[in-house]
Amino acid sequence: MKNMEKIINSALREKIKTYIKNGLDISDLIKGYSLKNEDLSRSIIKTLSCVETDISNCNFSHATIGSLDKITTIIRTKMVNCNFFSAKFIGAVWIRNCDARNCNFKRADVHSVDYQFTNFLGSSFCGAIITISTSSGVGCKFPKEMFEDLCKGWDMKINVEEI
Repeated sequence: MKNMEKIINSALREKIKTYIKNGLDISDLIKGYSLKNEDLSRSIIKTLSCVETDISNCNFSHATIGSLDKITTIIRTKMVNCNFFSAKFIGAVWIRNCDARNCNFKRADVHSVDYQFTNFLGSSFCGAIITISTSSGVGCKFPKEMFEDLCKGWDMKINVEEI
């Protein structure tokens, strides 16, 4: 993981809160800063690039992340215990080769996310909008319960084998 990121100080944190309150994009404010343990709930982040970093315990609940004209990249990033409750991902989003264990994706719109080789064990996707495809999810680890919940009430059974 990279350790070259700056820490968000209290003055910047207050500026971020003001931007969020006013519905402004915080992308330029957080660029180059560590997002670990930060509260970015209800934020608009049009440009996000997290490569080989640690954003664990960051709260992105109700956030809008991404844009139609840029690729959002979260690659080889530790994002354990992040909260994406009711977050919306826009445009092309790559969450690849990440450690996303124990994240909350409940009611999140992650339909445009390409999540190859990411570990989602312990994460929750209840009510999430997600695209399940071989190309998007190759090499992923999902909680077994996700697929059991998915087929509840359907006239079919999905057998999940752990590898």
